Amino acid sequence: MHVCIPVTEELQDTLGCRFVLYSVYLEGFLLCKVRYKDLHLWNEQIHRVFGNRLPKFPPKYYLAMTKTIANERRLQLEQYLQQIVSDPVVTSSEIFMEYFRKLQMGTFNMPTVKIILRVYLPNGAAVELDVRTSDSAERVLEAALFRLGVSRELAEYFSLFITRKEAKGPFTVVKLIAGFELPFLTIWNLEDDQFQIEVRKWYMNPSNDAMLMGSSEAIDLLYLQAVQEFQMAWTRPTEDQQQKLQHCLKQENKLKFLELMKTVEYYGYLQIGSCVSDYPECDSEVTIWVGKNELSCHFHSHSGHTEHLRLNIKDLIFWNVRLLPKKQEVVSPNHQHLEFKFQQGSSLKCITIHTEQAFLLSSCLKKMLSERPEHRPKEELEIQVDRAQATHKFNIRPEQNGVHTKKQPLLKDEAEYCLIDDISDLNL
Repeated sequence: MHVCIPVTEELQDTLGCRFVLYSVYLEGFLLCKVRYKDLHLWNEQIHRVFGNRLPKFPPKYYLAMTKTIANERRLQLEQYLQQIVSDPVVTSSEIFMEYFRKLQMGTFNMPTVKIILRVYLPNGAAVELDVRTSDSAERVLEAALFRLGVSRELAEYFSLFITRKEAKGPFTVVKLIAGFELPFLTIWNLEDDQFQIEVRKWYMNPSNDAMLMGSSEAIDLLYLQAVQEFQMAWTRPTEDQQQKLQHCLKQENKLKFLELMKTVEYYGYLQIGSCVSDYPECDSEVTIWVGKNELSCHFHSHSGHTEHLRLNIKDLIFWNVRLLPKKQEVVSPNHQHLEFKFQQGSSLKCITIHTEQAFLLSSCLKKMLSERPEHRPKEELEIQVDRAQATHKFNIRPEQNGVHTKKQPLLKDEAEYCLIDDISDLNL
């Protein structure tokens, strides 16, 4: 998972003392807002549990904080949190889960109440779950799989995602939901009915399908996702394969359909659409398929030039993903790009892809690496933001999905993010 703190906000407490509020983004989406002193206190508590397993926490400053020092602290906190969330032992612990649950609930001023949460399947059907607003994605996924009859032992092969289906547009997988995230808050904060929570398989090598063949309920989920990929043309079957697959659909022969799909090009891959690239020309359109240890890119330039680039994961030297809001615009998941370098013959090439799925694409690359432990290329994570122009409007809606609260948001309705010239840790 990718953590960044692209912007900071200066506020005043009830006594008129100024403090800095850090906006923590996960996979390009706002996760929570937190003060330095709160993170410092939590670090002391969690350090008693994990000791030297944790990264070093950024030190306090007792003198006036300049812009340079403030920016240095922001980067240090970003690096600290990135290392924390990259350790599955820490993120699965109760002390971690509980703290970030409270942070998320407090950031959006959300009470803990019972709700009916819809989790969708790839065919558009949904299961309705009796959960709480404070339930983690791990808990919601467990409840969804239980309702679907999938055993807990197979939960590691599935995950929750944020997807979007436009009325007259394409279907898009937007974001992987981390186990410690609160899915209701994630979908609620998007404020758009086109987004939904969906359960999908989460592995990049289609050969892992074999691990699920002993469960008829898991086969049902695999079948629904395979049909979705086939009908949305994410895969590229030959004419003969197309006819055979259509016949299997009419016969509702799930096992035969899945067996045939394994032979189809791009089966089990994630398609990244609506991308713009600087290769082979500036603002070239590109469609990407990622899966089965490779990155397949189809480029179409405005001059009519087309090119197909197919890279094995072992050919990547490194990549980095960035969050880059444009001037006069709010920090948005749409302002993402992924840059990767690779060796082609004797030359080193670099390509930049602009897409709202940049963080998801990076997560897919990391997932492929985890499935290939013998090869781990260098990865960089860089987050860049034009802070002079970055602003964010924060609105809490009083009613959403059966939740009603008259409480005012903890944060200002409108705030300008900036770095602080003269603020010390006495007020942090």
